[in-house]
Amino acid sequence: MRVRFDRVTKRFGAHAVLKDVTLDVESGECLVLLGPSGCGKTTLLRLVAGLESADSGSIVLGDRVVNGMPPSVRNVAMVFQNYALYPHLTVFQNIAFPLTARGVDAADIRRRVAEAAERLDLGSCLERRPAQLSGGQQQRVALARALVRNPAVYLMDEPLSNLDAQLRVHTRSEIKRLQQELGTTTIYVTHDQEEAMTLGRRIAILRSGAIEQIGAPLELYRAPATRFVAEFLGSPRINIWPAAVSHADEIDTLGLAWRLPPEHRAATLTRTSRIVAGVRPEHIRIGVAPSPESVEAQVVVVEPIGNDTIVTLSRDGARIVARHSGEAAFEPGRPVWVAVERDRALLFDADTGVRIG
Repeated sequence: MRVRFDRVTKRFGAHAVLKDVTLDVESGECLVLLGPSGCGKTTLLRLVAGLESADSGSIVLGDRVVNGMPPSVRNVAMVFQNYALYPHLTVFQNIAFPLTARGVDAADIRRRVAEAAERLDLGSCLERRPAQLSGGQQQRVALARALVRNPAVYLMDEPLSNLDAQLRVHTRSEIKRLQQELGTTTIYVTHDQEEAMTLGRRIAILRSGAIEQIGAPLELYRAPATRFVAEFLGSPRINIWPAAVSHADEIDTLGLAWRLPPEHRAATLTRTSRIVAGVRPEHIRIGVAPSPESVEAQVVVVEPIGNDTIVTLSRDGARIVARHSGEAAFEPGRPVWVAVERDRALLFDADTGVRIG
Protein backbone atom coordinates (compact mmCIF):
# COMPACT_ATOMS: atom_id res chain seq x y z
CA MET A 1 0.00 0.00 0.00
CA ARG A 2 1.25 3.45 -0.90
CA VAL A 3 1.62 5.99 1.92
CA ARG A 4 1.65 9.73 1.23
CA PHE A 5 2.19 12.78 3.40
CA ASP A 6 0.95 15.94 1.71
CA ARG A 7 2.20 19.14 3.38
CA VAL A 8 1.76 17.73 6.87
CA THR A 9 2.36 19.98 9.88
CA LYS A 10 2.11 18.91 13.51
CA ARG A 11 2.47 21.19 16.52
CA PHE A 12 2.68 20.56 20.23
CA GLY A 13 1.68 23.90 21.68
CA ALA A 14 3.66 26.60 19.89
CA HIS A 15 6.37 24.17 18.80
CA ALA A 16 6.12 22.78 15.26
CA VAL A 17 7.41 19.19 15.41
CA LEU A 18 6.72 18.63 11.69
CA LYS A 19 6.82 21.46 9.17
CA ASP A 20 5.00 21.11 5.85
CA VAL A 21 6.29 17.57 5.23
CA THR A 22 5.60 16.05 1.81
CA LEU A 23 6.70 12.45 1.33
CA ASP A 24 5.64 9.54 -0.89
CA VAL A 25 6.34 5.97 0.25
CA GLU A 26 5.86 3.55 -2.62
CA SER A 27 3.86 0.34 -2.27
CA GLY A 28 6.11 -2.48 -1.05
CA GLU A 29 8.98 -0.14 -0.23
CA CYS A 30 11.03 -0.07 2.96
CA LEU A 31 11.65 3.60 3.63
CA VAL A 32 13.81 4.64 6.58
CA LEU A 33 13.27 7.87 8.48
CA LEU A 34 16.67 8.91 9.81
CA GLY A 35 17.64 11.84 11.95
CA PRO A 36 18.68 13.02 15.41
CA SER A 37 16.43 12.77 18.45
CA GLY A 38 13.58 15.25 18.37
CA CYS A 39 13.52 15.74 14.58
CA GLY A 40 9.96 14.35 14.17
CA LYS A 41 10.55 10.75 13.05
CA THR A 42 8.33 9.04 15.62
CA THR A 43 5.64 11.69 15.24
CA LEU A 44 5.35 10.83 11.53
CA LEU A 45 4.79 7.17 12.44
CA ARG A 46 2.19 8.06 15.05
CA LEU A 47 0.32 10.16 12.49
CA VAL A 48 0.14 7.17 10.12
CA ALA A 49 -1.00 4.89 12.95
CA GLY A 50 -3.68 7.36 14.06
CA LEU A 51 -2.13 7.88 17.50
CA GLU A 52 -1.71 11.59 16.72
CA SER A 53 -3.61 13.93 14.42
CA ALA A 54 -2.08 16.41 11.98
CA ASP A 55 -2.74 20.12 12.41
CA SER A 56 -2.71 20.58 8.64
CA GLY A 57 -2.07 18.57 5.51
CA SER A 58 -3.21 15.10 4.46
CA ILE A 59 -2.13 11.55 5.26
CA VAL A 60 -3.13 9.09 2.53
CA LEU A 61 -3.06 5.30 2.79
CA GLY A 62 -3.66 3.75 -0.62
CA ASP A 63 -6.37 5.96 -2.07
CA ARG A 64 -7.93 6.99 1.27
CA VAL A 65 -7.27 10.17 3.23
CA VAL A 66 -7.15 8.83 6.79
CA ASN A 67 -7.06 12.08 8.74
CA GLY A 68 -9.57 11.63 11.57
CA MET A 69 -9.97 7.88 11.07
CA PRO A 70 -9.43 5.74 14.20
CA PRO A 71 -6.37 3.45 14.35
CA SER A 72 -8.53 0.32 14.20
CA VAL A 73 -9.59 0.91 10.59
CA ARG A 74 -6.19 1.87 9.14
CA ASN A 75 -4.79 -1.67 8.76
CA VAL A 76 -1.31 -0.77 9.98
CA ALA A 77 0.86 -2.56 12.56
CA MET A 78 3.39 -0.80 14.75
CA VAL A 79 6.49 -2.30 16.41
CA PHE A 80 7.68 -0.23 19.35
CA GLN A 81 11.13 0.37 20.81
CA ASN A 82 10.19 -1.16 24.18
CA TYR A 83 8.47 -4.29 22.69
CA ALA A 84 5.18 -3.58 24.61
CA LEU A 85 4.56 -7.24 25.44
CA TYR A 86 1.99 -8.34 28.03
CA PRO A 87 4.03 -9.94 30.86
CA HIS A 88 1.16 -12.14 32.13
CA LEU A 89 0.49 -13.69 28.70
CA THR A 90 2.43 -16.46 27.00
CA VAL A 91 4.29 -15.87 23.75
CA PHE A 92 1.42 -17.54 21.89
CA GLN A 93 -1.11 -15.26 23.56
CA ASN A 94 1.00 -12.14 22.92
CA ILE A 95 1.30 -12.95 19.23
CA ALA A 96 -2.37 -13.86 18.98
CA PHE A 97 -3.62 -10.80 20.86
CA PRO A 98 -4.52 -8.57 17.87
CA LEU A 99 -6.42 -11.47 16.28
CA THR A 100 -8.21 -12.37 19.51
CA ALA A 101 -9.25 -8.74 19.96
CA ARG A 102 -10.85 -8.83 16.50
CA GLY A 103 -12.73 -12.05 17.16
CA VAL A 104 -10.84 -14.13 14.60
CA ASP A 105 -11.75 -17.83 14.55
CA ALA A 106 -9.62 -19.91 16.98
CA ALA A 107 -8.40 -22.32 14.29
CA ASP A 108 -7.34 -19.42 12.09
CA ILE A 109 -5.52 -17.85 15.05
CA ARG A 110 -3.57 -21.07 15.69
CA ARG A 111 -2.60 -21.32 12.03
CA ARG A 112 -1.49 -17.71 11.71
CA VAL A 113 0.44 -17.71 14.99
CA ALA A 114 2.21 -20.93 13.98
CA GLU A 115 3.18 -19.42 10.61
CA ALA A 116 4.52 -16.23 12.22
CA ALA A 117 6.38 -18.19 14.91
CA GLU A 118 7.99 -20.41 12.28
CA ARG A 119 9.16 -17.41 10.26
CA LEU A 120 10.83 -15.91 13.34
CA ASP A 121 12.11 -19.13 14.94
CA LEU A 122 9.82 -18.87 17.96
CA GLY A 123 8.21 -22.32 17.78
CA SER A 124 9.92 -23.57 20.95
CA CYS A 125 9.01 -20.45 22.96
CA LEU A 126 5.23 -20.31 22.51
CA GLU A 127 4.38 -21.42 26.05
CA ARG A 128 6.89 -19.18 27.77
CA ARG A 129 6.24 -15.71 29.15
CA PRO A 130 8.22 -12.60 28.16
CA ALA A 131 10.31 -12.62 31.37
CA GLN A 132 11.66 -16.02 30.35
CA LEU A 133 12.95 -14.74 27.01
CA SER A 134 16.12 -12.98 25.92
CA GLY A 135 15.95 -9.44 24.53
CA GLY A 136 16.26 -10.76 20.99
CA GLN A 137 13.46 -13.26 21.51
CA GLN A 138 11.21 -10.57 22.98
CA GLN A 139 11.86 -8.40 19.94
CA ARG A 140 10.98 -11.27 17.62
CA VAL A 141 7.72 -11.78 19.54
CA ALA A 142 6.87 -8.11 18.96
CA LEU A 143 7.65 -8.57 15.26
CA ALA A 144 5.53 -11.72 15.10
CA ARG A 145 2.59 -9.91 16.72
CA ALA A 146 2.77 -7.31 13.95
CA LEU A 147 3.33 -9.96 11.27
CA VAL A 148 0.33 -12.09 12.25
CA ARG A 149 -2.09 -9.29 11.41
CA ASN A 150 -1.10 -9.23 7.72
CA PRO A 151 -1.28 -5.41 7.72
CA ALA A 152 -0.99 -3.19 4.67
CA VAL A 153 1.77 -1.14 6.32
CA TYR A 154 4.39 -1.89 8.98
CA LEU A 155 5.56 0.97 11.21
CA MET A 156 8.78 0.27 13.12
CA ASP A 157 9.95 2.74 15.75
CA GLU A 158 13.62 2.03 16.60
CA PRO A 159 12.85 -1.64 17.29
CA LEU A 160 16.52 -2.65 17.72
CA SER A 161 17.79 0.08 20.02
CA ASN A 162 17.52 -2.04 23.19
CA LEU A 163 19.55 -4.95 21.80
CA ASP A 164 23.29 -5.49 22.14
CA ALA A 165 25.46 -4.89 19.07
CA GLN A 166 25.75 -8.49 17.84
CA LEU A 167 22.06 -9.24 18.31
CA ARG A 168 21.11 -5.97 16.66
CA VAL A 169 22.97 -6.95 13.49
CA HIS A 170 21.33 -10.40 13.45
CA THR A 171 17.81 -9.06 14.04
CA ARG A 172 18.35 -6.34 11.45
CA SER A 173 19.05 -8.97 8.80
CA GLU A 174 15.90 -10.85 9.85
CA ILE A 175 13.80 -7.73 9.44
CA LYS A 176 15.27 -7.08 6.00
CA ARG A 177 14.65 -10.67 4.92
CA LEU A 178 11.04 -10.55 6.14
CA GLN A 179 10.34 -7.25 4.43
CA GLN A 180 11.73 -8.54 1.13
CA GLU A 181 9.78 -11.81 1.37
CA LEU A 182 6.48 -10.21 2.31
CA GLY A 183 6.77 -7.09 0.16
CA THR A 184 4.78 -5.09 2.70
CA THR A 185 5.20 -1.32 2.76
CA THR A 186 7.42 -0.52 5.75
CA ILE A 187 8.36 2.78 7.37
CA TYR A 188 11.30 2.29 9.70
CA VAL A 189 12.50 4.91 12.18
CA THR A 190 16.06 5.02 13.49
CA HIS A 191 18.81 7.42 14.51
CA ASP A 192 21.44 4.78 13.65
CA GLN A 193 22.88 5.59 10.22
CA GLU A 194 24.29 2.08 9.74
CA GLU A 195 20.83 0.60 10.27
CA ALA A 196 19.38 3.09 7.81
CA MET A 197 21.98 2.37 5.13
CA THR A 198 21.49 -1.40 5.31
CA LEU A 199 17.68 -1.56 5.63
CA GLY A 200 16.22 1.18 3.47
CA ARG A 201 15.71 1.20 -0.27
CA ARG A 202 15.46 4.93 0.30
CA ILE A 203 16.29 7.09 3.30
CA ALA A 204 14.54 10.32 4.26
CA ILE A 205 16.78 12.42 6.50
CA LEU A 206 14.87 14.71 8.84
CA ARG A 207 16.16 17.82 10.53
CA SER A 208 14.10 19.94 12.90
CA GLY A 209 10.80 18.64 11.54
CA ALA A 210 11.59 19.00 7.83
CA ILE A 211 13.04 16.64 5.23
CA GLU A 212 16.64 17.61 4.50
CA GLN A 213 17.16 15.08 1.68
CA ILE A 214 15.67 11.83 0.43
CA GLY A 215 17.28 9.21 -1.79
CA ALA A 216 18.97 5.84 -2.07
CA PRO A 217 21.55 5.15 0.68
CA LEU A 218 24.65 5.37 -1.54
CA GLU A 219 23.25 8.42 -3.34
CA LEU A 220 22.96 10.28 -0.03
CA TYR A 221 26.40 9.10 1.06
CA ARG A 222 28.20 10.05 -2.13
CA ALA A 223 26.24 13.16 -3.09
CA PRO A 224 24.83 14.77 0.07
CA ALA A 225 22.83 17.90 -0.62
CA THR A 226 24.00 19.61 2.56
CA ARG A 227 26.79 19.51 5.12
CA PHE A 228 24.24 18.20 7.67
CA VAL A 229 23.55 15.10 5.54
CA ALA A 230 27.26 14.57 4.88
CA GLU A 231 28.04 14.68 8.60
CA PHE A 232 25.08 12.52 9.63
CA LEU A 233 25.97 9.64 7.29
CA GLY A 234 29.26 7.82 7.67
CA SER A 235 31.33 6.37 10.49
CA PRO A 236 33.78 7.79 11.35
CA ARG A 237 32.21 11.13 10.51
CA ILE A 238 33.35 13.07 7.45
CA ASN A 239 36.25 15.51 7.96
CA ILE A 240 35.20 19.15 7.59
CA TRP A 241 38.00 21.72 7.11
CA PRO A 242 38.06 25.44 6.29
CA ALA A 243 38.90 26.04 2.64
CA ALA A 244 39.72 28.99 0.45
CA VAL A 245 39.88 29.72 -3.26
CA SER A 246 43.59 30.19 -3.87
CA HIS A 247 43.37 30.84 -7.60
CA ALA A 248 40.58 31.19 -10.13
CA ASP A 249 40.23 27.44 -10.41
CA GLU A 250 41.87 26.06 -7.26
CA ILE A 251 40.97 25.60 -3.61
CA ASP A 252 43.28 25.15 -0.67
CA THR A 253 42.64 23.37 2.63
CA LEU A 254 45.27 22.42 5.21
CA GLY A 255 47.92 23.12 2.59
CA LEU A 256 46.34 20.66 0.14
CA ALA A 257 45.33 22.23 -3.17
CA TRP A 258 43.26 20.93 -6.06
CA ARG A 259 41.43 22.28 -9.06
CA LEU A 260 37.76 23.14 -8.78
CA PRO A 261 35.20 21.26 -10.88
CA PRO A 262 34.50 23.19 -14.11
CA GLU A 263 31.01 24.26 -12.99
CA HIS A 264 32.42 25.95 -9.87
CA ARG A 265 35.37 27.82 -11.35
CA ALA A 266 35.78 31.56 -11.47
CA ALA A 267 32.15 32.38 -12.33
CA THR A 268 30.84 30.69 -9.20
CA LEU A 269 33.52 30.97 -6.52
CA THR A 270 35.91 33.80 -5.78
CA ARG A 271 38.68 34.34 -3.28
CA THR A 272 36.14 35.89 -0.92
CA SER A 273 33.80 32.87 -1.03
CA ARG A 274 33.24 31.24 2.37
CA ILE A 275 33.52 27.49 1.84
CA VAL A 276 34.46 24.35 3.73
CA ALA A 277 35.79 21.08 2.34
CA GLY A 278 34.51 17.65 3.34
CA VAL A 279 36.65 14.52 2.96
CA ARG A 280 35.53 11.11 4.18
CA PRO A 281 38.07 9.08 6.23
CA GLU A 282 38.29 6.34 3.58
CA HIS A 283 39.37 8.94 1.01
CA ILE A 284 42.49 9.93 2.96
CA ARG A 285 45.82 8.21 2.28
CA ILE A 286 48.61 8.02 4.87
CA GLY A 287 52.25 7.44 3.94
CA VAL A 288 55.60 7.44 5.70
CA ALA A 289 57.35 9.40 2.96
CA PRO A 290 56.45 12.75 1.34
CA SER A 291 54.95 13.01 -2.13
CA PRO A 292 54.10 16.02 -4.34
CA GLU A 293 50.40 15.83 -3.31
CA SER A 294 50.82 15.20 0.42
CA VAL A 295 51.29 17.31 3.55
CA GLU A 296 52.85 16.46 6.89
CA ALA A 297 50.69 15.61 9.93
CA GLN A 298 51.21 14.13 13.40
CA VAL A 299 49.67 10.84 14.52
CA VAL A 300 47.48 11.36 17.61
CA VAL A 301 45.50 8.12 18.12
CA VAL A 302 45.58 4.71 16.40
CA GLU A 303 42.45 2.51 16.77
CA PRO A 304 42.58 -1.01 15.26
CA ILE A 305 39.05 -2.27 14.48
CA GLY A 306 39.81 -5.52 12.67
CA ASN A 307 40.27 -5.27 8.92
CA ASP A 308 40.67 -1.49 9.19
CA THR A 309 42.44 0.94 11.48
CA ILE A 310 41.10 4.39 12.37
CA VAL A 311 43.93 6.91 12.61
CA THR A 312 43.43 10.36 14.10
CA LEU A 313 46.01 12.97 13.05
CA SER A 314 46.67 16.63 13.63
CA ARG A 315 47.92 19.32 11.27
CA ASP A 316 48.19 22.98 12.27
CA GLY A 317 45.58 22.41 14.96
CA ALA A 318 43.11 20.77 12.57
CA ARG A 319 41.88 17.23 13.24
CA ILE A 320 42.13 14.62 10.50
CA VAL A 321 40.47 11.21 10.79
CA ALA A 322 41.49 8.53 8.29
CA ARG A 323 40.37 4.95 7.71
CA HIS A 324 43.46 2.90 6.90
CA SER A 325 42.93 -0.56 5.40
CA GLY A 326 44.60 -3.43 7.23
CA GLU A 327 47.02 -3.11 10.12
CA ALA A 328 48.72 0.25 10.62
CA ALA A 329 52.24 0.53 12.04
CA PHE A 330 51.82 4.22 12.87
CA GLU A 331 52.77 5.43 16.34
CA PRO A 332 51.28 8.39 18.23
CA GLY A 333 53.52 11.43 18.10
CA ARG A 334 55.26 10.38 14.89
CA PRO A 335 55.03 12.43 11.67
CA VAL A 336 53.34 10.96 8.57
CA TRP A 337 52.32 12.29 5.16
CA VAL A 338 48.68 12.76 4.26
CA ALA A 339 47.02 13.01 0.86
CA VAL A 340 43.36 13.06 -0.18
CA GLU A 341 41.49 11.60 -3.14
CA ARG A 342 40.70 14.99 -4.59
CA ASP A 343 37.92 13.82 -6.91
CA ARG A 344 36.04 12.53 -3.83
CA ALA A 345 36.25 15.79 -1.86
CA LEU A 346 33.03 17.74 -1.28
CA LEU A 347 32.62 21.51 -1.01
CA PHE A 348 29.96 23.26 1.06
CA ASP A 349 28.88 26.85 1.46
CA ALA A 350 30.15 27.77 4.94
CA ASP A 351 27.07 29.90 5.70
CA THR A 352 24.15 27.88 4.29
CA GLY A 353 25.66 24.37 4.45
CA VAL A 354 24.51 23.65 0.89
CA ARG A 355 26.87 21.51 -1.21
CA ILE A 356 28.47 23.45 -4.05
CA GLY A 357 30.83 20.86 -5.44
